[in-house]
Amino acid sequence: MRLRNRYYPYPVIIKGGDYYTDSSFSSSVRQVMDGYNIKLTLEAELKDEKLLNMIENGEACYAHHIECPQTCFRRIVKTNDRQVDYLLKDADINGSIQVCSFVIANRDIDKYTNDSFSPDYRGWKFRIEKGCILAVGNQFNIRVDKQKNDLANTSSIFSIVKNLDPVATVFTVELTKQKIVIALPEITYNQYSSVQDYIDIQPVMHSMLIIPALSYTFCELRQAGDQLYEYEENRWFIGLKKACGAIGITLDEENLKTMDIIKVPQLLLDSPVFKAIAYCSMGGSVYED
Repeated sequence: MRLRNRYYPYPVIIKGGDYYTDSSFSSSVRQVMDGYNIKLTLEAELKDEKLLNMIENGEACYAHHIECPQTCFRRIVKTNDRQVDYLLKDADINGSIQVCSFVIANRDIDKYTNDSFSPDYRGWKFRIEKGCILAVGNQFNIRVDKQKNDLANTSSIFSIVKNLDPVATVFTVELTKQKIVIALPEITYNQYSSVQDYIDIQPVMHSMLIIPALSYTFCELRQAGDQLYEYEENRWFIGLKKACGAIGITLDEENLKTMDIIKVPQLLLDSPVFKAIAYCSMGGSVYED
């Protein structure tokens, strides 16, 4: 939604308005990448003793309206806290989002009055219905540049092959080739080959094979330390570095020292574990994203 100038049948705190004296309401939005998702930190700054008391006792609340015109995504985040975090999923948004903040009535309010009313309204009492706007904050138009590098397409930097050792019982990971090579025991590889093209089962395969392989890879890169250059010409390293950059992670020696090598692979694959578990819990039925 876009904020437009409008008239209200009762006093509202609004920039440029003359309903109140010495009262104000403003808001701010900060965004950081959380994997391929965006975490919004929504903050409100209200200067009005009456409305602050109403928020404290539940008569009113802060309401942040989030909308993506391109995807028709809409959410209203209601809170009594001045600051709240909200996670926008990558699939819900595209192009740009609009964030508008308000103070709204949390229930019907009879005989609303405020000592901060301007002289024209001082002493008046108004009936405010639940959901009505009491204060209008700022509007923010935030550009969302999707830079998703789809590591879920395993052919990009991974090669899953058959282990030629006839007595192998575990899978191995090799980093010396242009792709990260995952070698499966022969029987397991044959079973994998028969199901790998089924879209619904891919989160299971990613959870069992790709996430452990990435965790191993980051562990090896961390141990490489100042010898990281030995991997930098490999195709898989270039792709992995690009994917990390898309979620705000710099793949270098310094960051590898503190990297959460369990969490980051999940973020890079857009968190397939919960989809895998949902799929298995329904006996292999199609899950809803």
